[in-house]
Amino acid sequence: MPPTPRLAVVTGASSGIGAELVRLVAARGRPVLAVARRLDRLEALAAEVRAAGGAPVHPLALDVAGPDAPALLAAAARERGGAGWLVNNAGFGLYGAFERQDPARLVTMVRTNCEAVVTLTHALLPQLREAGKASGDAAMLVVASVAAFQPTPWMAAYGATKAFALSFAEALAVELRGTRVRAGAFCPGPVATEFGAVAGTGTRFERAPSALTAGRAAREALSQLEGGQVVRVPTWLYGFTTRAVGLVPRALVRRIAGAVQRELG
Repeated sequence: MPPTPRLAVVTGASSGIGAELVRLVAARGRPVLAVARRLDRLEALAAEVRAAGGAPVHPLALDVAGPDAPALLAAAARERGGAGWLVNNAGFGLYGAFERQDPARLVTMVRTNCEAVVTLTHALLPQLREAGKASGDAAMLVVASVAAFQPTPWMAAYGATKAFALSFAEALAVELRGTRVRAGAFCPGPVATEFGAVAGTGTRFERAPSALTAGRAAREALSQLEGGQVVRVPTWLYGFTTRAVGLVPRALVRRIAGAVQRELG
């Protein structure tokens, strides 16, 4: 880490992986711009980190899917010395038959999981390039999912948003070669967070094989940020399954994914 590391911008920082990542990054001495809609949680997190002696955590209440979010976020980061890391962690899922899902909620999910990743990255990339040029330490990470590697019936739109995120990050990793800005996609399997309550799956994900705690997932993501791996799938089980998908006929992959997802219903 540089002697005076630039800001880490973490979206979806009020809970789950985002909140744990804020704690870890600040504990290592890097200031954080913690972004989410729930200001009370962000302020409590900032106070907790401050009491533990970590680097400053700056709360920013912001809906990343809002039309002004890119400009507001870029300005907030610039005011605090400029972004060196961007973690696009904000996102949510929806479970159930696609035709019965609320159209407005679907649009919000696509905007949060896809559009915001693109627009926020575009807005902050000039700052990341500056950080890379100055210290060689700059990174953009998007939190995707193992759902990115195959169709996900009964979570059709959610899985598609994560496939988008994975493709976007891999493409950027190539475009940014030579700039000292790393780009990657973190693709965990089930993580014990608020995801299930929001998506409508309850605690089923927490009971899935090789489910991670939010803390473990954040440690894996931090390792990827520091190491520069383009695609990271934590745990051997999901590392194996994501590789196996490419060796199995797509028709069979669809049927297996459908059977697995139906079991969650």
